[in-house]
Amino acid sequence: MIGSLLREEENSAAKLWMVSALVWLAISGLVGVLATIKTVNPDWLGSLPFLQFGRLKPLHFNGTLFGWLTMVLMSQILFITPKLTGRKLYSERLPQLAGWIFNLTIVLAVFTISTGRMTGVKYAELVMPLPLLVAVSFLLCIYTVFMTVYHRQEQEMYSTLWYYIGSLLWAPLVYLIGSMAANFPQYFSGANLQNINWFYGHNIIGLWFTTVGVGTLYYLLPKETGNPLFSHKLSLIGFWTIAVIYPWNGPHHIIHGPIPIWLMKSGIIPSILMIIPVWTVLTNMYGTMEGRWSLMQENYKVKYLITGTIFYFMACFQGPMQSLMSVSAIAKFTQWVPAHAHLAPFGAFTLISAAFIYHALPRMTGREIYSLTLVNWHYWLSVLGFAIFWLAMTTAGIMQGFSWAAGVPFIKTVTMIEPFNIARAIGGSMMGTGQFVLLYNVYKTLTATPAVAASNKPAPASA
Repeated sequence: MIGSLLREEENSAAKLWMVSALVWLAISGLVGVLATIKTVNPDWLGSLPFLQFGRLKPLHFNGTLFGWLTMVLMSQILFITPKLTGRKLYSERLPQLAGWIFNLTIVLAVFTISTGRMTGVKYAELVMPLPLLVAVSFLLCIYTVFMTVYHRQEQEMYSTLWYYIGSLLWAPLVYLIGSMAANFPQYFSGANLQNINWFYGHNIIGLWFTTVGVGTLYYLLPKETGNPLFSHKLSLIGFWTIAVIYPWNGPHHIIHGPIPIWLMKSGIIPSILMIIPVWTVLTNMYGTMEGRWSLMQENYKVKYLITGTIFYFMACFQGPMQSLMSVSAIAKFTQWVPAHAHLAPFGAFTLISAAFIYHALPRMTGREIYSLTLVNWHYWLSVLGFAIFWLAMTTAGIMQGFSWAAGVPFIKTVTMIEPFNIARAIGGSMMGTGQFVLLYNVYKTLTATPAVAASNKPAPASA
């Protein structure tokens, strides 16, 4: 049975991870819309235990971060690595097996979280043995990718490969540390658990989503613009800065909490220093786009990439600012924090991943994207919806923080931000609709007949 599902056709593993990711994107997006509607009407569907906000929220961000982003990022690694090594993927079957195991894990996670079986620790809700299945999936993909790189024909490694290899080394280690701490409360509790949890929670963003997303940006932007990457050296400065500095950012999430002041400061200083890798990405983006800005109108994939990079800058500027003790005193526990938390996963890396899908799918299938009109609908629903969503939550959060500091009763602030919760629900619904448009467009591309030969231009020399 399993053997019949595993094929050796080129790109079959990348396609499996991509299609699976899109299904989970649609599901997690729908769950997110339900959750945001319940911020306006908490009693809606209140008689159904598995649709309580306390279960919808962890379902949404686990589905988004692991079902969608992790799977589409792995698809990027599996598709792009052979292009940069000059070798076919070492094995198509192993990462396909990993993909089926990962899908099974997400299905089981939906069941356990919906029925209330979770650790209660943010981003590490999955109960044993599900984290071990995640680790097995990663190990199968790691072996495949590393063997492909080992047998490469191109001796000089392009910067994207550095980002991918680092990500594959860091992600399973960080994930297991966070999951083990959450699943064994007899050994980790209180402030110790929170400190480990934010080491995990922050680094799964910075050492997995960020590094794979930036690596993909460095591959796609030269491919789509026809310009070489502005500076390979600058990209590696960014890589090593992330590797050395990013792991120490976690404590800034528990500033003003029950941890020593020196530990708070140890989270603030590296957070500020993260401006270094951010500027390397922005400089490379602007340098690579030199003379090609007209492509923002002519090439929809470039439009996605540049928009995603702008959101990446916003996320990485706002994060260090919120880590300052004076700002944190206002932002803590408000809607400003989750507004910021959506900037990188959705604003940056979901848009970059969409550009990857539109780039890779024609090369996988031999078919052009079914509808450019739907591509534009997806873009504008996603971007405008997210702008409404983010602005509503940010404004509500700032109002909450200053009101609490002024001694305004909590219940008054709840009613005060109700219009912003409505705007948040409208924006979130637009975002969710956009992802269903993407899924439909991909479905029609995969099933369209007859196949249309897709453009497959060679990479620029630097890539």
